[in-house]
Amino acid sequence: MVNIENQSKILLCEDEEFVARSYTRKLELEGFAVVLAKNGVIATEMIKTEKPDLILLDLLMPLKTGFEVLREIQEGDDEELKKIPIIVSSNLGQNTDIEESKKLGAVDYLVKSNISLKELVEKVKQHLPNT
Repeated sequence: MVNIENQSKILLCEDEEFVARSYTRKLELEGFAVVLAKNGVIATEMIKTEKPDLILLDLLMPLKTGFEVLREIQEGDDEELKKIPIIVSSNLGQNTDIEESKKLGAVDYLVKSNISLKELVEKVKQHLPNT
């Protein structure tokens, strides 16, 4: 039995229903607590209110892009939010997108179509503090 108080909280920012369900199911099976934001505006709010241990961020979302979310965190005054590891998970695989994401503070960049759920979990564990 997993102790819920010790679960790492992951904010999944993903608007594609199938991807959101798949990622959530796999991460929860691995013992993580997952909260979901289906658009960039909700993502920005949940980052502030939920204070997740890690953020999985899609770049192409309704209302606000992942780039805008990253930029808001970097330009904001909350130093604690800037310390949250952010892994971009996108179908955009161009070097310019990867470079821009990392420049804006992402610790890693995953192309959804090129990564398995097992590899996703490994990346999450790699970037989570205290795992």
